[in-house]
Formats: sequence, structure tokens, C-alpha cells
Amino acid sequence: MFQEFYRRGKQNNYWQPKQKILVAVSGGVDSMVLLELLQKAAEKDHLSLAVAHIDHQLRPVSKQEADYLKSYCHERHLTFYSQKWQARDKQKNTEARARAFRYNFFSKIMVNENYTAVMTAHHQDDQAETILMKLTRGSALTNLAGIRDKQVFSKGHLIRPLLTFSKAELLDYAQKTKLIYFEDETNQSNDYVRNRLRHQVVPILKKENPQFLQHMSEFSTQVELAADLIHSVIEPKYTRWVQSNEVGWQCSLAELKQEKTSVQTFFLMHLLQQTLLPKGVPVKHYHMQQLLAMINQPTPQMTLDIGMGWQALKTYEQIYLQKKQLHEKQQSYVLHLNEPLFLSENEWLVLEKVTEPLKLPESLQDWQTYSLPIASQLKQPFLVRHRLNGDKIALQPNLTKKVSRLFIDNKVPNTQREQAWLIWSADKELIWIPNFANSYLSIPKETDKIHYRLLYKTKQRLSE
Repeated sequence: MFQEFYRRGKQNNYWQPKQKILVAVSGGVDSMVLLELLQKAAEKDHLSLAVAHIDHQLRPVSKQEADYLKSYCHERHLTFYSQKWQARDKQKNTEARARAFRYNFFSKIMVNENYTAVMTAHHQDDQAETILMKLTRGSALTNLAGIRDKQVFSKGHLIRPLLTFSKAELLDYAQKTKLIYFEDETNQSNDYVRNRLRHQVVPILKKENPQFLQHMSEFSTQVELAADLIHSVIEPKYTRWVQSNEVGWQCSLAELKQEKTSVQTFFLMHLLQQTLLPKGVPVKHYHMQQLLAMINQPTPQMTLDIGMGWQALKTYEQIYLQKKQLHEKQQSYVLHLNEPLFLSENEWLVLEKVTEPLKLPESLQDWQTYSLPIASQLKQPFLVRHRLNGDKIALQPNLTKKVSRLFIDNKVPNTQREQAWLIWSADKELIWIPNFANSYLSIPKETDKIHYRLLYKTKQRLSE
């Protein structure tokens, strides 16, 4: 077994001569076999080995096992690192939390002591169980690759050099070499999904096909290669189409809508993996189906609630991933001459005399500016509010249009429609919708001397 282990280790560059390697050892048969094999490899390639052990304190004998490993390492002049997992509540999500604790411990050692690799004793049976767990729970194709034999971790690599060996082979080697190891009785419990698969499912599949473990390893490799291929196609498109913004991300749909369903599907998977999943937002298969439908339906504006306060928002040729906007109650302001208003943190409005412009606050100097000369006959003070159903604007003497239709004709996104301000005269005539339209009533006559103007400033330019 050692010859095969050593050959594959050199072939796959699992280690280099004189390298410092940290070995994760629980005391079970798998990790003790790995440690034994690496010590033999160390003699040939002058490796510097150290052992990292976690006492999870979940079993009465865990201290005895930790003491044995400490003594074992002392006798063989191996550096020994150990730590206890002292979480108060170990009943909830035990496996995931314990795993996170272990790998955080490994990473700290690698950084502090300059180890460039940590090796764990995952084997073929672990690989098969992992893939079956993912299939059972439901997982995207690119996530079905199972356990990788080598990946970047901390300041070096995380390596699993036993993935080509079965549990039976490891047990056989341990018996032949008379290795001392400890049995974790919790591995016999069916309280965990992995154990149920190990005891009840995998044996049946092995009996059905003796090559089951090998086939699962080959399947994992093929999925890895497929994932690399998909990534090479999708990543350039993601870079070209997706941009981050202050509230999330936006994606151009013009080219995406022309792609095949296969490309659209894997692009959306990649988009969600790069954006929402790292934020802990659970994305389900039906979300993917709804996003695909949203992209390809002719409806210009659609909204999809994804969860945890996030939504996908389609507005014509863009799709946005952003937090839901909590709309404030309808607000209205009375605008008097020379009495500026902060309509929001990012919007400022004033009615001023053209001949006596107000001095702008320093904080507004770089804000985007929109201005409108005002006919002197318009009755003051003005009213400023958001749109209501039925609002109309007189664009020409013989042309009046509903504000809602004006927004539709100009393909204004719903979020901007809700945020737009409407400025009315005291005679209840709509004068101006900053950045969108103004009434012909606001236009001074040629014989008029312009006395007033409305000045609207915004910190961010609105989409035109």
C-alpha cells in the first residue's frame, strides 16, 4: 500500500522534499494509517511532520486518546498540537460547528508555524458518502464534485492523499502493521445522515456493484472537469455583464436573453454563488426556475422575493439583486421662496430668485443639478409630494398625460417611479417632475422676465 501511496503522492505533487506538513489526526484508523504512511514518506523525502489533534470532548475517552497521541508523537519526535473544543452547547449542528473549529485550528497553526500543507485522512468511502449526501439534499451539478484531493487553504494547501483507497484497504493495512488506533463509538450511531448512508445505503450499493466506490471517484473527477469547463465559459460573461452597486448587484440582460437555456442556467447559478450565497441567503431550485422565467418573459418589470429580505428586480434590460426597499409613508412638503428642503439624505430642493441665488451648502457642491425657470404667474407656495393614482401633467396646451403613462412610455423602473417627486403650484397644477418632465405651464412667456427658478440637486444621478 505504501508504494501506491508514495507513487500517487509524487505524481500529484502532494508534497515536496523537506516540506513542513501538518497532519490532522483524530486517533481513528484512517488518520493513524495516514500518519504511518507519511512517516515512511518523510524518511525518503526528509519531510518535517507535525500532528494536529482536536479533543471535541464529546466522549468520555477523548482525553485518554489525546494523551496517547501526545505520547506517540513524543516517542517519534513529532511536534504535537492539540486543542479542546469547549463550546457550551454541542447539541445543535454539531458536525458543521466541530468541523469549522478544526479547520480554524489548522489554519492558525499553518500561519503561525509556517506549514505549507495540512493533510487529512478522507478516503474513497468518505467520497461516496459525501456525493450521496449532496444528491439527497439537492445540489447544483458544479457542487457535486465531492471531496477534492487538493485545494488552496490558509497559507498553503489542504490535501487528502487517501482518496484513492477504500476504508477496507485502510483497515487491512492497520491490521497487517498492527497499528494502534481508537474506535469512535458515535460512528456506529444512526443519528447522523452520513452514518445512515454509511451503514444502510453504501453496503447495498457495494453489493450491487463491487466497483461502486471506484465509479463514484470517477464521477467526482468528471464533475470537477465539467465544473472547470463551465467556469471557463461563464466567468467572462459574468465579468462583462455584472456590476456591484451600493445596494447589491445589477446584471445586463441584453446578451443573456440571447443565450441558450443551458448557458442562462449556469450563469444564474454562478451569479447567485458569487453574490447572495456568501451572504447566507438560501437559494432554492424554484428560485432558479423563476429567475429563468423572469429573464425570458416579455413583461418589462417583475419582482421576485428570494428570502432574508433580498429580491430580484427586473427593469427592462437590467436585473437587480438587492435588499427590499422599505418605503416610508407618503410625504409632502410645502416649498416657500428661499426656504430650501432636504427631501431625503440624497435630495435637495429650493425655489429661489434668479437675481438672488442662494449660497449652496458646501456638501452639495458636487451633487448632480437640475434646474427649471418658472413662470412668474404660477401661484406660490408650491407643494412637493410623490405620485398618486390619477396624477396628470400638461405637456402641451392640447396634450395632457397621466404621470403613470409618462413613466411607462419612458421605461422608468418602478423603484424610480415611487421615488420621483412631483412639484405642484398653489393652484394644483403639476409644474415639474425633476429629471423626467415639466409642464408647459411652467414655461415663462417670451415677454416675461424670468424671476424664479426651481433648483433640484441629487447626490446620485437618476437613470435617464
